[in-house]
Amino acid sequence: MTGYAVISSFGNYLPLKTLDITSFGAPDAWRISLYKRLGLRLQNTFTESSQSEFIIDIADIVRNSINAATIESSLLFLQYYLGFRFTNPEGVIDYLQKHRSLYDITLYACILTEEKFGSHAQISLEVYQDPEIDDHYLTIYVRQNEYEPDIIEKIDAVCKEYESAMTGEQGYILVTTDFHPPLV
Repeated sequence: MTGYAVISSFGNYLPLKTLDITSFGAPDAWRISLYKRLGLRLQNTFTESSQSEFIIDIADIVRNSINAATIESSLLFLQYYLGFRFTNPEGVIDYLQKHRSLYDITLYACILTEEKFGSHAQISLEVYQDPEIDDHYLTIYVRQNEYEPDIIEKIDAVCKEYESAMTGEQGYILVTTDFHPPLV
């Protein structure tokens, strides 16, 4: 099986390589789920021959070559294909450069959130800065015009799926709502 991801910087696509995700062990089952979800997104967007240009070993990027352009490309993917909103993309890029091992976990959490809420919510990826202490982390906010009564249960279901991947990682990703209306 092959994992897919779009890596581009404003239309400049990089040649990528194939990843055999069957080599991941049980602790990385979430990563297999991420690659399958990315593949499903791409199969409806690109022809099979052009998909080969987007095949990527995300684990290799995390270890060796993740940079601002790679992160920016992923944010563009989230914005264009999933409808995500970014109030401070530079802050997100900076955070992920400092916490490179959260890169693919962040993509996974974002895709799970979009799958759970889709067009019924505005979803934004932001860096939360605690005003009282020196603490900041990535936050995926879910905002709705009219909040569903089970929004917290849905958020908890998303968190349950990705949080096991964060064991032992530096940094943090939170999916939550602030019960504010969607941003204009």
